[in-house]
Amino acid sequence: MSTTNDRWNSVSKGLHWLFVILLLAVWGAVELHEFFERDDPMRGWFMRLHFSLGVAVLMLLAVRLYWRARHKRPQIQGRSWQKALSNLTHGALYLVLLAMPVSGIAMRQLFGRDTEFFDLFALPRLLAENSDLGKQLGFLHKDVLWPALLILVGLHIAAALWHHFVMRDSTLTRMLPQR
Repeated sequence: MSTTNDRWNSVSKGLHWLFVILLLAVWGAVELHEFFERDDPMRGWFMRLHFSLGVAVLMLLAVRLYWRARHKRPQIQGRSWQKALSNLTHGALYLVLLAMPVSGIAMRQLFGRDTEFFDLFALPRLLAENSDLGKQLGFLHKDVLWPALLILVGLHIAAALWHHFVMRDSTLTRMLPQR
């Protein structure tokens, strides 16, 4: 299962597309909870799903970073400034993907709430209750990191499409499943 200069290995591809699905599910869960009144149990269910999926993002990120550190990635295509921008964008994307669940978990703890992982176990409490700090982390989580994630994902998609349709290179196709 090796990465060549022109293609990602199947595990890297699988982790990439699993991340796409997982991030869509995290976003969908938090958006769907808004359709229910505060006292409706479904509202709480969707929020618990959002929290559990957020913890899953953190776990998958650890696996992905481990895999990426242990396996060579394909050569980045493009000019030197494009390669630098690609590295910067990917680094920022990983940083935001780490900060989103960490800030969400910390925010819940600062508000004195537990975070359970699919009703299997609760994450250990590491922070004392502090609602003022929780509000600040809530702002960071919802109003800074979320838009940053959208911008970075948008740039990532735009760059892949630009490489595919304008540059006509294999940047996009080498991350797609093989036919």
